[in-house]
Amino acid sequence: MHLVMDIVLISIIMFSVFSNFYGLPGNSILALSSLVYGLTTGFESFSFSFILTLFGIVVVLELLEFLLIYFTAKKYGSSKWGISGAIIGGIVGAISGAFVTPIMGAIIGSISGVFLGAFLLEFINTTNVKDSFFSGLGAFLGKLGGLSIKVIGGVTMAVMVASRII
Repeated sequence: MHLVMDIVLISIIMFSVFSNFYGLPGNSILALSSLVYGLTTGFESFSFSFILTLFGIVVVLELLEFLLIYFTAKKYGSSKWGISGAIIGGIVGAISGAFVTPIMGAIIGSISGVFLGAFLLEFINTTNVKDSFFSGLGAFLGKLGGLSIKVIGGVTMAVMVASRII
């Protein structure tokens, strides 16, 4: 039975790491699946404090991604409108991109959606193309940095979990 649970958890871990590219909460899925695994196995491989550490890492990674997008967009002159547009655009872009091309479409859609969302809402607010472009550029760069941090954090969490069950 443990072998089946181990295979299921490893599969979920792999899905979780890749789902970060789609704008899905992959790291949260990884932490939750580890909690379920711990509960079903009587915490033989994971201690409860280990599970709490995973959830703490998830919170820090999500906060870092948000702050990186926010401060990078601000540095490039974005207003609250541009930042709101970046968030909305990233979500809409990831969802619509996934319908076009399931793997790369979501990634490209999310990243381009952040730029376009920030650009469009900033343009609506200021009607200045140059300022709107830089708002979109800042949000784009912040999204790339935030995505990188989330993926690196997800891989780190995956290695932490896998090393305890293998």
